[in-house]
Amino acid sequence: MRIATIDAVRGLALFGILLVNVLDFSLPTLYVDATVFAKDGVDRFLLAFVDIFAQASFYPLFSLLFGWGAWVMFEKGDERFRVTFLRRLLALLLFGMIHAFFIWHGDILIGYAIVGLFLFPFFQASANTLRNWALLLWMGWGGGSTILMWLMWKVSGDVDFSEPDLAKQAIANYQKGTWEQIFMQRLDDWLYVNSLTQAFIFVLTILPFFLFGAYIAKEKWFHDVNRHRSTIQKWGIGALIVGMAFKWLPYIEKNIFTTYAQDMIGGPALALFYLTAFSFGSAKVIHFFAPVGKMAFTNYLTQSIICTLIFYSYGFGLYGKVTPKQALAVALGVYAMQICWSHWWLKRHHIGPMERVWRWMTYGKKKTT
Repeated sequence: MRIATIDAVRGLALFGILLVNVLDFSLPTLYVDATVFAKDGVDRFLLAFVDIFAQASFYPLFSLLFGWGAWVMFEKGDERFRVTFLRRLLALLLFGMIHAFFIWHGDILIGYAIVGLFLFPFFQASANTLRNWALLLWMGWGGGSTILMWLMWKVSGDVDFSEPDLAKQAIANYQKGTWEQIFMQRLDDWLYVNSLTQAFIFVLTILPFFLFGAYIAKEKWFHDVNRHRSTIQKWGIGALIVGMAFKWLPYIEKNIFTTYAQDMIGGPALALFYLTAFSFGSAKVIHFFAPVGKMAFTNYLTQSIICTLIFYSYGFGLYGKVTPKQALAVALGVYAMQICWSHWWLKRHHIGPMERVWRWMTYGKKKTT
């Protein structure tokens, strides 16, 4: 049974992901803070809005949903489930490599494919085991690394991580570069944030959300919301309190510690709040977002293709020329188009085009619808 609420949450997550990613599509925010490009109070307000309500909240939300989906797939699977799931991850890895190296460096699919391998030991685990491991890993890594960041700040003070020279190089290549120069810049950007150390950190960061998503699926929160209403509300209220408390920290005192805590603790907590809040969403809200989420894989890749065409030199070459509000206006336009297209497509087809390809690569010809 496909649950429309889960599709709707995916649709919301796609919007949040785009709000965050469009700043990277259009500006060298990998190397300098987006506020460098703010021209007025509207820019600064919008950047603060994205920072508080979207930054570091929607990749954990997608991770929760990935774990949820993996567990549902496990429960529907047969004795060959592990082979099938491995095929699914390998297909995702292939898509991720094409996306990362030929479209946009900020790909998340490669990481999901790798972290997904760590789910195999947990497929026979109880709900309590999934929940406890999720919380242990999140509090152990998220809490522990936040404490270490606080100690670093106390000892060394603030550290400037900006790289203005690399930002200028990115602007030159993406705005006016040849296809080869853009490819090399994309590769440099990917290597800048991906290393063996970063891979280890990524696993510790993402795996807890995979496991908590699997816990939610095993407990069947969204199969029968009324039955689990009290539990969902408790988690949601707690997540909102923790999320907003940490999200606002940099606006009380901005330093490397509060900024890190905002992303590492506040972001994931707010993601859980979004998930729980949508479980009580009206039928109209669910209907509005669900088609976008049902085609989440197609729409995620399409966002990258459209935005790079708008901002890179092989398209309109607007990279580095726009303000944050202009970039976010593009995001709104792209998402509005995806809403219309997703509703139109699913009136004529059962699943999205890339979902069909992914399903074929997972199951073969016998299951593509």
